[in-house]
Amino acid sequence: MLAYMDDGEPRYFSIKSILLLILMGWLVYLISPLNSMARKERAELLLVYPALIIVYWVTFQVRLLSLDPHVSYYLGPEGLYVWITNSCICLGFGAAFCVAILFGPGRARRVYGAVFLTLFLLLLTSHLVWRPPVMSL
Repeated sequence: MLAYMDDGEPRYFSIKSILLLILMGWLVYLISPLNSMARKERAELLLVYPALIIVYWVTFQVRLLSLDPHVSYYLGPEGLYVWITNSCICLGFGAAFCVAILFGPGRARRVYGAVFLTLFLLLLTSHLVWRPPVMSL
């Protein structure tokens, strides 16, 4: 099994960060009034986003899952800041989607949005404790 490790100068963002921002912008477009979907469909789609973002963050940010089964992925000390940036992007957009859910109709939806908003804010404020595995030499 091969191990991949970031070497070089510390970076604060990568191509993955830019693609993550583009993806989150596309998700915002899908629930915006600019989209031609009906209002009810957009509201239902919005309910999926917080859980989807949590699953993505845990799978690809915390667990550092590689899509290639023969490669394991470890961050070097230089890749830590990119990891923090990507985590902040995911958790920040997740919190924003939860705020949008809170302004929607229905008590159950508001409770759902409040629970996920609490989770996102907790992770945003304390995710520095949940640092990814760093390969030490």
